[in-house]
Amino acid sequence: MKKYKYGRNTKVKNRVVYYDCLNIAACISVVMLHCNQMVHTWQPGKNWLFALLIEVLFYWAVPIFFMLTGATLMRYRDRYDTKTFLTKRAKRTVIPFITWSLIWYLLYSVRSGGAHLGPRNFIDMMLNNQIEQVYWFFFSLFSIYLSMPLLSLIADNKRALAYGVGVSFVLQSVFPYALPILGINWPGSIAVLALSGNLLFTALGYLLSTTELTKKQRTVIYVLGLLATIFRFIYTAVSSESIGAVDRLYFNYLAFPAVLQGIAVFTLFKHMDFSLINARKARIMSVISSCSFGVYLMHKPILDHFVLSPHWLNIPMTSVMLRTVGALVFYIACVGIVLLLKKIPVVKNIVP
Repeated sequence: MKKYKYGRNTKVKNRVVYYDCLNIAACISVVMLHCNQMVHTWQPGKNWLFALLIEVLFYWAVPIFFMLTGATLMRYRDRYDTKTFLTKRAKRTVIPFITWSLIWYLLYSVRSGGAHLGPRNFIDMMLNNQIEQVYWFFFSLFSIYLSMPLLSLIADNKRALAYGVGVSFVLQSVFPYALPILGINWPGSIAVLALSGNLLFTALGYLLSTTELTKKQRTVIYVLGLLATIFRFIYTAVSSESIGAVDRLYFNYLAFPAVLQGIAVFTLFKHMDFSLINARKARIMSVISSCSFGVYLMHKPILDHFVLSPHWLNIPMTSVMLRTVGALVFYIACVGIVLLLKKIPVVKNIVP
């Protein structure tokens, strides 16, 4: 049986294996983070410190999703025109987002008595992310899709992209999160708007996926990612203990620890040796990877209203089992649900 070697040339039916591995790892990490909700409530002791450790170790998940978006879509013009690109994105993300928002809206409204149930209320709550909070991700994703026709025009100008990424990183990821430690507030009005917000990750993903790094450069990236991780843990633990509450300074994906983590993880997966992955295993991974979007859409409501609910499983958020092995089991269960839904006509269109 044919075996596939590591890196960006590892493909099965035009799928890059390390992309699939990153996608799966990021999805598992998101589930881990959401099963670890106790970290957001200050509780002195080892259990909270363990929760903080989980938070810090898996915080790169969302940046990786945005980086994969850049890696896979920045050169969409090589495959189809902009109209086709936007149509495909709408079918794959906008329609499922609206559909699942409506499903959760109806369920939550019925459970609360349905006092404000109605189309206008639904649209208002959906547009203001008041139905399911983790769906904030889609608004950022839609913004990236709408920006992609512009960004793609400079895909070949890596020097310009690198400049924008570098300056944007300093202005929105370093200064706003390093200066406050010195008692200095950074004015957020200074920014490279073309690559502000999560567009930074989009450009980073594209650059990392298309640039060959030397071993020395990779080592520097890994060291910076590790130091950023250690720094965030120590700073948050010490500061939270000092103020008697969770210091949330670095609970932001755009803060430099998360950015450096994301770069390190992306680089690590890109240069992993996948020579033991044969065609069959690669296809299995591609199937699991294709479930990530569906898992993201449904895992948090299921977690909150069934796993943690006192009316159902009633598992406490402080449970170490829930935040470790339980999170992995929950991810596998969600993948199973998505795979079943994908086999149902019509329904499969809302779990692409």
